[in-house]
Formats: sequence, C-alpha cells, structure tokens
Amino acid sequence: MKIEIFGISNKAQIIKYRNFAKSVFARIDKNKLPRQSSSLNIILVGDDYIKKLNKQYLSRNRPTDVLSFTLKDKLLGEIYISKDRVKVQAKEQKITTGKEICNLIEHGILHLLGYSHAGMKRL
Repeated sequence: MKIEIFGISNKAQIIKYRNFAKSVFARIDKNKLPRQSSSLNIILVGDDYIKKLNKQYLSRNRPTDVLSFTLKDKLLGEIYISKDRVKVQAKEQKITTGKEICNLIEHGILHLLGYSHAGMKRL
C-alpha cells in the first residue's frame, strides 16, 4: 500500500510514520482490507483546519484529534491529525508527540476499516 504523509517536512519523521502505518496494516486481518485500495493519505493539520472539517462533516463545532474519511477508487482514505491536539494529549499522557501521532494513525486506520469506538482495541 502506498502511504503519503503531508504536513511534516522532516524526512526521517515521514519515513517513521509511513513505516508505522505499514506495520498497522501488517497486523490487520487481510480479509478486513478493501481489495481495490492501494493508497492512504495522512495529513497533519492545525486545530483551526480540523475544526472546520469536524463542523462541515460531523456537525461538531470543535477541534478533534483525528478524522478519517473513506474515499473511492484506489485510495483507502485520508486521515487528518491535529498537531495541536497531539501536543496537548501527549503531555497529558506523558508520552512523546511521535508516540501520540502513531496512536492516532492507528486509530484513524481502524476507523477507515469500519471499526467504531465501541469495537476498537489496540492491535
């Protein structure tokens, strides 16, 4: 699967998050993966942008940490992650921002594959 990361300029971080996303897919039951999907976009944005998306698509007028959108054709979907929420949540959980980004990438992938919060578990 082709995984593109946007909103980060550090190449080492891009590789780290791309490899992490690939490891999530490697742990998922292959029957859960859509056959036609061949790529995923992960986009890191600020609170203002993710708040607009949250309001437009979910009628929630507040920022959130992660939003996942399934798309058609060869694209599995897009995962939007708020860099601002990442900083706050990482501090609250006493983890690195990199670890929190990985947590949200996994969370977003599970949503794209049809998991709800009730059915979600750590892989």
